[in-house]
Amino acid sequence: MDILTIADLLDGFLQAEREILNKHHIKHPTTIGTMYEGLTETILNRSIFEGLGLKVIKNSFIKGCPTEFDILLVEGEGKKIPYTQRFEYDADKIIAIIQVKKKLFSKDIVEGFTNLQFIVDHYENVKPEPFMMRLLNDGFRAICQKDISSIKAGDYTIYEEGIYNTLVTEAKLPVRILWGYNGFSTEYNFREAFVEYLGNNITKDSTIIGGLGPHNFPNLIVCGNYTMMKQNGMPTAAAVQEENWWPFFTSSAYNPTYFFLELIWTRLSYKYEELSMEIFGEDLTIEPVKRFLDCKVGKFNGTYGWEYNYWETKRKSLKEHSEVADWQPIELDEKQHIILQELFNKSMVDIDDDLESYVIEGGLYSSLIEFVDRLKETKLVFVSNNKLKLLTDYCQCVILPNGKIIAADNKSGRLTRWIEKEFGKIRVENDE
Repeated sequence: MDILTIADLLDGFLQAEREILNKHHIKHPTTIGTMYEGLTETILNRSIFEGLGLKVIKNSFIKGCPTEFDILLVEGEGKKIPYTQRFEYDADKIIAIIQVKKKLFSKDIVEGFTNLQFIVDHYENVKPEPFMMRLLNDGFRAICQKDISSIKAGDYTIYEEGIYNTLVTEAKLPVRILWGYNGFSTEYNFREAFVEYLGNNITKDSTIIGGLGPHNFPNLIVCGNYTMMKQNGMPTAAAVQEENWWPFFTSSAYNPTYFFLELIWTRLSYKYEELSMEIFGEDLTIEPVKRFLDCKVGKFNGTYGWEYNYWETKRKSLKEHSEVADWQPIELDEKQHIILQELFNKSMVDIDDDLESYVIEGGLYSSLIEFVDRLKETKLVFVSNNKLKLLTDYCQCVILPNGKIIAADNKSGRLTRWIEKEFGKIRVENDE
């Protein structure tokens, strides 16, 4: 079974069990917490793969950190705390942390966010593993539309440097999730409450308030049927927009269990390369998320930090934009196709007078700048030190029977599956 099927099954189970727990007569706060932690433990145990040496443990600790975490997904053996069922694990053995709440309202957001906020401090000295570097590279590509080789070559802006440093930290950190089973009745109210929390805890005067960089945010916050999710490329990403704003935090009313699985499985697929990409299914849809919080590096009273911008959206618009969209490859014109073929053969193409004379011939492009900008919009290439380079690992181009030229990164086999599906439609039409 693929991720969509399992997400639907787990969500059905979760909804049914949540209703049972919500109606339970127990009033003891610790017992209530234990019930919802047990449900989360069950969901996580049903989400992981056998043979990887993974365990799900409750109410345990990360070495050197005083916080007790509700649920931990760990690798290998930890140190058992005497006369308890609790454990202590080294930081590099933690794959995911989940803090659980029966209800997630404003005060619960504050408490849950705080519990996860400073876990960053315990990962400063963790040595990056190879899979973390792959996460970093893919995340930076998707967000900045450049390869990390640009950082090494000194070809970057202060905004890109800030994102790069954030992603270095993100790649080393475990997946961090704040899961509330009940809470705000609308996505709009959920967003407004979180913005209020953020507004009350960021620097406004000469007193610098730390601990609220984008790397301090949880990867996922669940509030009943609504979510907030980080767009750091691990797994999903939002590219930098106008005026260097990075839409790093989105909200959604789509199945929270799907986003939960996608986060966990992405981390596992990078760490354990024996896992087949088939676990993600066809991957031919784009799940609906709405722009929520943007950030970029800024200077305040002589000190660099992070600026935030709240992307305000009306209630009606949030309800309207909640449908899954079909994924589509990029359609190329002939000149774009030829330049991509050159990149396949040479790995880079100089942006010079020879290229300009070629691209403006025929009148499709008025200038070399226009051509390069439109080619960059495909998200298949980037520019570094006046050279065009491929941005993807497995870029492929295909000419369809109707003469259209399409291209995409086929690293996961997504393009292949899309083509098979399209050709299947053609066969059905011909049979009719």
